[in-house]
Amino acid sequence: MINEEEIKNIVEEFFNKAGFETSINIEQKEGVINIDIKTKDAQTLIGRQGLVLADIQLLLRKIIKKETNEDFYLFVDIDNYKKNKENYLKDLAWNVADEVLKTGQEKEIPLMSSFDRRIIHIELQQRNDVLVESIGEGEERRIIIKPAR
Repeated sequence: MINEEEIKNIVEEFFNKAGFETSINIEQKEGVINIDIKTKDAQTLIGRQGLVLADIQLLLRKIIKKETNEDFYLFVDIDNYKKNKENYLKDLAWNVADEVLKTGQEKEIPLMSSFDRRIIHIELQQRNDVLVESIGEGEERRIIIKPAR
């Protein structure tokens, strides 16, 4: 288990050097380090569709791994962006599945990241009244939800 105080110092130094004031909370469970960051600069640090946040997560993982020489999974969230997005995607999955059952017509969910598609697949696994599949390649990959027959 990696020392949480050491991680907190690394993360605080990262944001201080970048010129951002943050409040950091760290929690470790089963090889996963969860870093929850609160800041008035959330929009800047999250970026369009969370792309800056994804880059920050990657950078922090590399920095922490280099400093600690430990292997772990890192989950960084800023002002609950990822948690809120996950809840939105779960609601979207259920609403689209209900619409598909009501109309009897398959429905395509617009393009999204592989992480977002995974949330929808996992959320709808518990339903046996709809089928979920990903179609397309690369950035054109999308989800289709169909009534189970």
